[in-house]
Amino acid sequence: MIRRHSILVVDDDPLFRELYRTALRFEGFDVSTASDGLAALRSIEMNPPSLVILDVNMPCLDGWGVLQELSRYESTRAIPVIVVTASDVVHATAQAVAILSKPIAPDELLPVIRQQLAV
Repeated sequence: MIRRHSILVVDDDPLFRELYRTALRFEGFDVSTASDGLAALRSIEMNPPSLVILDVNMPCLDGWGVLQELSRYESTRAIPVIVVTASDVVHATAQAVAILSKPIAPDELLPVIRQQLAV
């Protein structure tokens, strides 16, 4: 049985979460979502995804905090993270495989995802 790649979409905006979830499921990915950084870390701990799409400006724990936490543990350090943000602040870039400006259409995001997952 071929394992489908799983993607965790982390964004406090329900419209972006639903847009990415719908588009990525249509492309054959298993998709879960989280509305803030703490929920994302819980989700990753319970079921590590193949890739994370991460917003920066979120309540509870922002995207940079999530990146920092993921980099602390060997079990999560290798998970590719694509940061999608409207923020002009760019730091912790070494921990993200790509930083893309929001809004970004799913068809613009897909090539980056496919490159990271080699699909």
